Amino acid sequence: MSIHISIPSLVIFLINLCTLAFYYSFYRFHFYRFTEGFLQYTALAFSLFSAGIAIGLQAMFLQLLPNGGPLWNSFFLSSFVEEFAKLLGIYLFFSKNQDEFTVTDGIFYGLVLGGGFGLVENILYFINTGLWSQVLRSITALPIHMMNGGLVGAFTMMFLFHKNPVFKWGNLFTGFFVCVFFHGLYNLSLFQEIDLLLILPICILALFFLLEITIAKSRILVPGHILKLMDMSMEEYEILSRHNRHEGWIQNVQKHISTSGIRLFQYPNLRHTILTIFFLVPGILSIYLLYDAPEWIGRKFPDLAVQDYFALFVMYPIVLALMFFFAGILNPYFFRDRMLAVPLFSSVDMHVGNKEENSAIFHIKANLFYLPTSQNYEKNTKASFDLWLGLNCFSGLDGKVLWSRENEEGNCGVMCQLDSIPFAFLLKWNYFRFKQNIKNLFLRKVQV
Repeated sequence: MSIHISIPSLVIFLINLCTLAFYYSFYRFHFYRFTEGFLQYTALAFSLFSAGIAIGLQAMFLQLLPNGGPLWNSFFLSSFVEEFAKLLGIYLFFSKNQDEFTVTDGIFYGLVLGGGFGLVENILYFINTGLWSQVLRSITALPIHMMNGGLVGAFTMMFLFHKNPVFKWGNLFTGFFVCVFFHGLYNLSLFQEIDLLLILPICILALFFLLEITIAKSRILVPGHILKLMDMSMEEYEILSRHNRHEGWIQNVQKHISTSGIRLFQYPNLRHTILTIFFLVPGILSIYLLYDAPEWIGRKFPDLAVQDYFALFVMYPIVLALMFFFAGILNPYFFRDRMLAVPLFSSVDMHVGNKEENSAIFHIKANLFYLPTSQNYEKNTKASFDLWLGLNCFSGLDGKVLWSRENEEGNCGVMCQLDSIPFAFLLKWNYFRFKQNIKNLFLRKVQV
């Protein structure tokens, strides 16, 4: 029996491979220079596992509900099931040796797994689709799968490193459903053929910028084995880091040291600038050709609809130009070293037996915070706290000291956990924090 492979199918397959190689190279040289071949091949193997899980689940749900509507097919049968399958594959990939990896590792190998998954899915969609629609799907669906894989990989690593269930499950569910939403929105635009030229760039660029923020923040997080050496969870490390940053800010102000040079945005490098121009110019020329010689396009590409032409030759190159221009433009050291012009803090009275400590917290995450104290306390010491936010006092909050430490300067501090925290306090804290962050970005005056 001879196997016949049509020329369009071969072309689409090559386009998928080139798209996968392009985005792999983009992220490989953008932020992750060191790779292990064995781990990459393992991630690709897990992508096949995830694709098999997705196909099995979709077949099962099709048996249960064969005639689901567009929303069901877009957001559940396709988006939710596929992202869940990728999440399962990424979790199994990292869970055994999680302490050897970082959040950055989770992003990169999640990208590899997502790319393999997208390649398999696009191959399965070869049947009963036109050439140009398949080209458009190949160059847009695959990067969405890759970027979703990177985001899911990051949130999976955070899930593995966190101990507090609020952070473990909260981060994972938030990141997962963000990926499901944009994936489902993309699917809906294809199934319904509505607002394609608007939704495609929104989905790709939104996921790209979310991934860029995640990449920048991941660079300042430590791997699991370092957290184990420090006997900390990730949330405790983040809280302590925030406290140390604020202490450093106070010392810099006292020594008249300015941190105004640590900006949120960096200038794009020369390579990215050249690639931005390389993709921007064809997009602009395609617009000119569309309006100046549309009949020539119709003669050369008789099966190409105007919408597909605009998406393929105008919108997509411009999207790539924006991606290259903004890739790496976020400064990771901003998230580690840059301080608010006026740090947000809350006064705290800690009561342990007959002893009272008057202190302040600079950062609180759910019901956890770090508190400078005059002495060390035993682990799991019971305490009660009065939290002040402006003139508002939230008093008599029960909690405990998780651990106590003394730094190199001889200053003591404790990591505290409340049994429960008033929602009104968290609401006001995050509102004031949002206002201070806006001031930090736009209204900060240089202090000399």
